[in-house]
Amino acid sequence: MKKTLLNSFVFLVALAISASSSADVEKTDVEAEPAKIGTMKLEGDTSAVYTNGRIQIFVPAEDKPTGVVSIAAAPTTQDKSNGEGSSQASSTSGQSVKVGSSMATPVSMSAGKSSTLAATSMASSNQRGSNVLVEAPIVDGKFSLTYELDEIRAVYFYVLDSISPSGMRMAPVKGQQFIVEPGELTLTMDERARFVVEGGKYNDAVFNSWKTSTEYVEADRDYKAMLKEPESETDEGRKAQAEARRLQFEKILKIESDGRMTVAMNDPDPLTRRLTLETTWLVMGNWMSEALAELKEMAPEDPWVAQRIEQDKKRQELAAKRDKIAVGTPIVDFDAVDLDGSPVKLSDIQQDSKLVLLEFWASWCGPCRTEIPHLKEAYGKFKEQGFEIVSYTIDESQEAWELASEEESLPWPNLGIGPDSEAPTKYSVTGVPYNLLFNAETGEIVKKNLRGLQLDEELSKFFL
Repeated sequence: MKKTLLNSFVFLVALAISASSSADVEKTDVEAEPAKIGTMKLEGDTSAVYTNGRIQIFVPAEDKPTGVVSIAAAPTTQDKSNGEGSSQASSTSGQSVKVGSSMATPVSMSAGKSSTLAATSMASSNQRGSNVLVEAPIVDGKFSLTYELDEIRAVYFYVLDSISPSGMRMAPVKGQQFIVEPGELTLTMDERARFVVEGGKYNDAVFNSWKTSTEYVEADRDYKAMLKEPESETDEGRKAQAEARRLQFEKILKIESDGRMTVAMNDPDPLTRRLTLETTWLVMGNWMSEALAELKEMAPEDPWVAQRIEQDKKRQELAAKRDKIAVGTPIVDFDAVDLDGSPVKLSDIQQDSKLVLLEFWASWCGPCRTEIPHLKEAYGKFKEQGFEIVSYTIDESQEAWELASEEESLPWPNLGIGPDSEAPTKYSVTGVPYNLLFNAETGEIVKKNLRGLQLDEELSKFFL
């Protein structure tokens, strides 16, 4: 009898432990499920570029949520002028939000002439290595999607599988960022795939505060007009046009950098500041470090801020090393691979050349790609006299590298791959575009960061 009672007791204890464990598991699962903070409805018009296909909103695969951090979404005040209603305010007011750990990634810039300044970000996103949040079909240039979100964060989007009226597959728009946040948002795209997302507190603060400003709109309008100007009939005229476009494009970039600086260093909401820094790909000046230090004071427990400060320190160290690679110093040899994966050494290429331009670039870098037509012109003019160009992508995605190379039809040695490979590491590349012109016969660096007429002048002095 005692044995039976003992066995029954053991069974009941085991059952209780099992039930308790199951309850704990269920409780843990419930706690692990992120709380929804609101709904984003996004209506879009991409008809200026894409009339069909699908839009896909995603974050990079390595962009894992870091948990609820100390930064909270600031209360949203109702503003009838920009369409924000009280429902959006209630969905974000006083709400602690998780924000992922993504690095700032460059925004795609279509058409134009390159800036002489380098982008500070070295990360790019590719569809294959991504976490898709939501997607929707594009029909007659329009789309509509709804997304239940558990965090306000920066995201990217692709337009995929679009076919042109002539039946050709269109290249996907890449590297485009906006903020997913509760509310009714609208996306409009122009003929250069530039876009604006309106209707949200954070999109308006982070992007539209400078993107829809009179200064930016007028500068962009003047730049578009320059692109439509008839090409001059003389070489000098074409060079003057190219230089004017380059300077105007640089003006646009300066407005963006200054606009982001203003938000990152003055907005009272720490989440707005962080989202601005996360999405900043271009810094003209040295304000990034100061902005990070101020955000650290506002959100001392945020792990993203601490991580980004460490990354900024490393960037500054790399920049100091890069600056030691100066005019008059010897070029550094490296091993690389071309698009087919075949091994290539820089020294092998320079043996048959007199003057070589080593050009670091990336598929997502607008200033890099807008300079390519000019590089092709210079290449065609001086190739037979001994001028060579060696491009080196810091793209991490083979697919993105291949697609961009196909679109640009690069006629020179085209090497890569990735920001951590031998060439970018040896040259301490902290951003692109970045180039070095060197004498292939002496191995000595002649000039750095040549663009537009600056390159033409150096080539003419050497070959003519």
